[in-house]
Amino acid sequence: MLKKLKNNLSFKYKTALLNRNVYCSNLNILNFGNASIIDRKKNIIFIKASGTSTENCSISDIVEVKISDYKKSIIYKNLKPSVDTPIHIILYEYLKNIKSIIHTHSEYATILAQANIEPLCFGTTHADFFRDKIPLSEKIKKVDTKQYEQQLAKTIIKKLRKIKYNIPGILLRDHGVVAWGENENESLSNAIAIEFICKLYFKNVLLSKKPKISKSLREFHFKRKNGTKKYYGQY
Repeated sequence: MLKKLKNNLSFKYKTALLNRNVYCSNLNILNFGNASIIDRKKNIIFIKASGTSTENCSISDIVEVKISDYKKSIIYKNLKPSVDTPIHIILYEYLKNIKSIIHTHSEYATILAQANIEPLCFGTTHADFFRDKIPLSEKIKKVDTKQYEQQLAKTIIKKLRKIKYNIPGILLRDHGVVAWGENENESLSNAIAIEFICKLYFKNVLLSKKPKISKSLREFHFKRKNGTKKYYGQY
C-alpha cells in the first residue's frame, strides 16, 4: 500500500512539474492546455485538473484517472480531470509507445492551426523532427456536442493513419497543438520544437513561398535523428 502511494505521488509530482514547465516554456497562457503522464503498468493517467493553472500547478492539482473507470463515466469526488482527458486516453491507446502527452495553445503553432496551414519543411531544423509537413488533424464539419473531445481525438487518429512514419505531434485544426513522447521530457521537447518550427515557417514565408532545401538533405536529416540507423545523440 505504501509502495503504491509513493508511486502515485511520484507520477503526480512529475505531472505537476511537466505542466509548470509547459507554462515556463511559453507554450500556454492562463489555464489553457494540459499535460499528462501514463502509468502503463496500471493503466492510469495523471492529468491536470480542469480549469486549473499550469503556471502554479501542484500535486494537489493532478487527477489520477483509471482508464477503465473513466470509460464507465465514474465521477471523481475531489477534482474533475481536464475536459481533454478523453483525447489523452484515446491517443495513449492508439500510440502504444508513448508515455506523455501535452496539449498547448502556443502562439505560432496555433496561428497555423487556426489558418489550417500545414507548414512545409524549409530547413534542417524542421527535418530533424518531421520528414515532411507538420500535419493538421482532420476537419470537423459538424460538432458532436455530446462527445466533442472524443471527436477531436478521432480527427487526430484519422490523420495519423495516413502517415507512414512516427511523428512527435500534430497541429489540432482550428485549435492548437498536441505533442507526445516516450517520456515527459521528450513530450516537452517535441512541443517546444513544434512551436519553434512553426515560428520559423511563419517568418520564412515572408521571404520565400517555396522551400529551398533539397529532398536529399531533408531525408538525410530526418533519418540521422530518427531512422533505424540514426547516429545523433547518446545511446
